[in-house]
Amino acid sequence: MNGSGANLAGCAGCVGDCCRNYKVGVTVSDMRRLAAGMSLNLREFTSLLEDEQDGFRLSRDGPTLDLHLRHRPVSRGCVFLMEIAQGKARCGAYAHRPLVCSKFPTTLERVSVIRGDTVCGPNSWNLAAMDLTSYQPDLTRNKAAWSEHIRIVRIWSATVEDPLSGSSTRSALRIPA
Repeated sequence: MNGSGANLAGCAGCVGDCCRNYKVGVTVSDMRRLAAGMSLNLREFTSLLEDEQDGFRLSRDGPTLDLHLRHRPVSRGCVFLMEIAQGKARCGAYAHRPLVCSKFPTTLERVSVIRGDTVCGPNSWNLAAMDLTSYQPDLTRNKAAWSEHIRIVRIWSATVEDPLSGSSTRSALRIPA
């Protein structure tokens, strides 16, 4: 089901495979929404994983990292995945979940389309029952959130590379001195 509640298709028989098998990258916007909505500290639900593309560094020579939802060691599920019955699972942070989760299983390629690489399989999603255009707002918000996230990561990374630029970083990130 997407954020508008218009699509109940593949998630009706959910066993939580996507929440166990994907590394869910989160944006700054996602972290704000989850922390406020769930009354949690960021450390309780995020983890740093190496990322070779658009990640940030904590030190000049350190690895490139990005933020992901933490997974539980035993069930391998996202920290928000609730096991409600044998073979049934649901998101415990549904109202505050990351945008990548709210738009699943669609992707934005000119128009909303179903991803072909879902772990739940191609027959899980009944296209006749789905209003793919209702995913458009979530997809657009997700794209904007990732643009903001990448902008913040680039500013952060520039600060790590040149620590003397800290005051301009605070200004660019709109952080009071």
